[in-house]
Amino acid sequence: MFVADVGGTNSRLALVQANGVVTDARRYSNDDFSSFYEILSSFLRESDVSQVSRACIAVAGPVTSKTACLTNRDWSFDLSEIAAVLPLHDANQAMLVNDLVALGYALSGLRPDQLQDIRMPKPTGQGNGQSLVVGLGTGMNVCLIKEQTGRIAVFEAELGHASLPSSVEKALSAYRRSGSRKFATIEDVFSGGGLTGLYEAANDATAPSAHQIVASGDQAAQQTVEIAAKLLGLLARELVFQYLPLNGIYFAGGVARGILGGDKRADFLSAFNETGPFVDLSAQVPVQLITDDAAALTGASVLAQRPTA
Repeated sequence: MFVADVGGTNSRLALVQANGVVTDARRYSNDDFSSFYEILSSFLRESDVSQVSRACIAVAGPVTSKTACLTNRDWSFDLSEIAAVLPLHDANQAMLVNDLVALGYALSGLRPDQLQDIRMPKPTGQGNGQSLVVGLGTGMNVCLIKEQTGRIAVFEAELGHASLPSSVEKALSAYRRSGSRKFATIEDVFSGGGLTGLYEAANDATAPSAHQIVASGDQAAQQTVEIAAKLLGLLARELVFQYLPLNGIYFAGGVARGILGGDKRADFLSAFNETGPFVDLSAQVPVQLITDDAAALTGASVLAQRPTA
């Protein structure tokens, strides 16, 4: 079986053995290719694949039953064209899914070494079978997972393009310099581009890349990550009331790891734990960070093992 996780910046491709183990995983920079089909052809040559039984391709963007497109790159996906490149025994045994959906299906199979605890809930907290994956990378999106009587339902969304919550917008205004760029959507703040935008808004200076901001010890960069962590804490509070993920919020993606993987998680927790209406409800929600960059391949492998026809 074949699986892929195609983001706005990088693509990860792998094979899945009959026992469900993901093997031969390879990562590609999208900037080095003109389309996903070029990446797919390279992977097939490098892995010497002669035939695959099923395939699941997770895409960071809107997905229909037969087509998909990347939100932050001008790439499109068509199952008939993918089947023409993949050595599939049956062209109907391929599927396209949203990348956050793949992460949703990966949750139950993640190992402890693929996760970091950000906040444990109150001991009296009662789960409701609902979890939320929040992806912060080149773009931003969420995925709600409902588990009940051994069955899992995963719900798609495109939250990154929704307007900023008023609580986040109000807090953001305290950091923006007069005349700096405005942030209209959630993704405008909580993404790689959002991190560079925050840097420029707070410092009135051209920002380095999001990766450089996170890695830098420079005061302006560290202040930017601190601001992002505080705003993310406020957003997480809003997500609790919108989705009631009493079984946990799971952050994923390079930007999420950059913000929450270091000492700035204290700023996130300070904002998330602020007193306010229904604070006892948000206190029940555990928060974890998915540290494995290829975790979506695990979820794609779960889906690839389900016949599509």
